[in-house]
Amino acid sequence: MPADNQTPFRDNGSSHDAPAQSARQQWNWHPDLPIGNNPLFEWPWHMPTIWAYHRDTWLKLSEVSFVLILAIATFYLMQPVMPVDGDSGSMTWVGVLYGVNLGLVCAVAGGLHWFLYIHKGQGIERKYISAFGHKGGGRFSFGNQVHDNIFWTLVSGVGFWTFYQAIMLWRLNSGAASAIEWGDSPVLFSLIIFLTGPWIAFHFYWGHRFLHMGVVYKWVHALHHRNVNVGPWSGISMHPVEHAIYFSSVFIHLFIPSHPIHICFHMYMLGLSAIIGHSGFHSLFIGNKDRFALGHFHHQLHHRYFECNYGSVDFPLDRWFGTFHDGSQESFSRLKNNLKI
Repeated sequence: MPADNQTPFRDNGSSHDAPAQSARQQWNWHPDLPIGNNPLFEWPWHMPTIWAYHRDTWLKLSEVSFVLILAIATFYLMQPVMPVDGDSGSMTWVGVLYGVNLGLVCAVAGGLHWFLYIHKGQGIERKYISAFGHKGGGRFSFGNQVHDNIFWTLVSGVGFWTFYQAIMLWRLNSGAASAIEWGDSPVLFSLIIFLTGPWIAFHFYWGHRFLHMGVVYKWVHALHHRNVNVGPWSGISMHPVEHAIYFSSVFIHLFIPSHPIHICFHMYMLGLSAIIGHSGFHSLFIGNKDRFALGHFHHQLHHRYFECNYGSVDFPLDRWFGTFHDGSQESFSRLKNNLKI
């Protein structure tokens, strides 16, 4: 359901109607179409493609490897202030944790916004929509898209993020949740990290479908969908109810053996990955070369067309349940027929 007076096939960053255009006309830039899912879920398996996909995800500097490095660093940074053996005495560590999360969000979202949108360090190269943000701010709090997004990100977003993260870290520390160390089982420890992305995608799909239901959309999710032309600060700019749902996937660690690194990695995949993925640019393109993958075109399609791509490419629920838009004209026509417009 579109926000405010938007139609699901009109991009507020341009004056063009999607049905009359080719994909190249609809977008300033887009990846090769049609887009696919994680090749691990494509049949028949093509092992070189599967290997290349996961090599680029885990063994090169990528969004995922970046947040994993941050999760490990946060674990060691927090050690001096964490309570010992379930001692809940001083809650200073929660304030430190909030400060770390706040700093990371400001560094990642603020840094990307400055370089891409203020400094315009690569112009519109690799930018999905050529316009920079929405003109006019009537639909936004404070009458400004960026100010609106910063407010909801920092006040509600980082608040829920830290609250849930602190609950899980405290339960691990107190022994109320099953803990695992690297030395106990390196394979299981690594497998939990590897499966975090698919679990987040599974949880996100169903929570996102719920948020698109009638009154829930109108009073909750529409706040996030004010952003058709997205930017870094829109990644976790959400209504508090949506934050409560979105970040709740971390509670899977109540039921599986986990380590604080798993908790931090999970929260950074939810928070920082959303910020990076909403950058509006496909990559940092410096020196005529893609240096670091940024935007999630799969989700960019959701922000334009609304009733598609509720999950992510990590887990193919959109394909299985008929809500997958691969960027092609065929997908557009199928979506249009499903919505009967």
